Amino acid sequence: MSGTTLQRFEALARDDAVSAPLARLYAAALRSAADPAWEVGVSIDFVALPHGTSRAPLLHERTIGVESARLAFLLDELARVVASQSIEGGQELRAAVTGGRLAAVALLAASIAHREVELERLAVQASVPSSLLTVAGQALALPVLGTCGRQARDLVRQLAWRAGYCPVCGAWPALAELRGLERSRWLRCGRCASEWSYPHQQCPFCDNADHRTLRYLAEEGKQDTQRVEVCERCRGYLKTFSTITAWSLGDLLLQDLMTVELDLVALDREYRRPGPLGFQLDTRVVPRDREA
Repeated sequence: MSGTTLQRFEALARDDAVSAPLARLYAAALRSAADPAWEVGVSIDFVALPHGTSRAPLLHERTIGVESARLAFLLDELARVVASQSIEGGQELRAAVTGGRLAAVALLAASIAHREVELERLAVQASVPSSLLTVAGQALALPVLGTCGRQARDLVRQLAWRAGYCPVCGAWPALAELRGLERSRWLRCGRCASEWSYPHQQCPFCDNADHRTLRYLAEEGKQDTQRVEVCERCRGYLKTFSTITAWSLGDLLLQDLMTVELDLVALDREYRRPGPLGFQLDTRVVPRDREA
């Protein structure tokens, strides 16, 4: 993450009390993700591409090897950040991490595949709200999934990907970019930063391509730079921005946080973001010393 992006996260945390907890959590995770040691601390075999027109993301039925000491250090840092703020369960989370009642590898595995039953079990074990543990787990996964996204970048370009969810980790897009002078439409993952081209006038959540049921919400005069694209068929919505080039993972998360007013406009009209994953992953995570 660039220094400028980090400064903007810190400014957001100072100026917006509502966004501050998540801004600080993301900043800590992204600061860690910028360490090149993750490139050798995370390993996964992406040799074989899915056959034919498979709609399974590249992480499906794969095993991710993670340097457990680095992951545990990051979880400790995230728990410290949470405990320093007035968040329900923050002190309990910190106590569970320092007391060894919450294993980083277990939380990472449940978070990548978003296994709700396992996340609930871990939350009970740690005596923290499951919602807080889910957010902390997603922050913990950012350096790992970001590394997976970079390692899979060339493979993604070879895929004839037609699904609306991420071709690497199966998440629904965090936002869409209308990129460059051509305003080509690129969906962006807020977990691994992957990008994939997607047709204009088509809903990524339900594949609806009927222009009569697709529209957008925008402030007058800003419709060309930022708007909310909505689908009347599935009632899903997607924030969309004009960009010159692809945003980094930090910029994606920052832009999402800084435009909460767009979410409120969509929610007020009873549009919703779908659940976190568009494809149910079957992915294992193991410490690097057990990878063999």
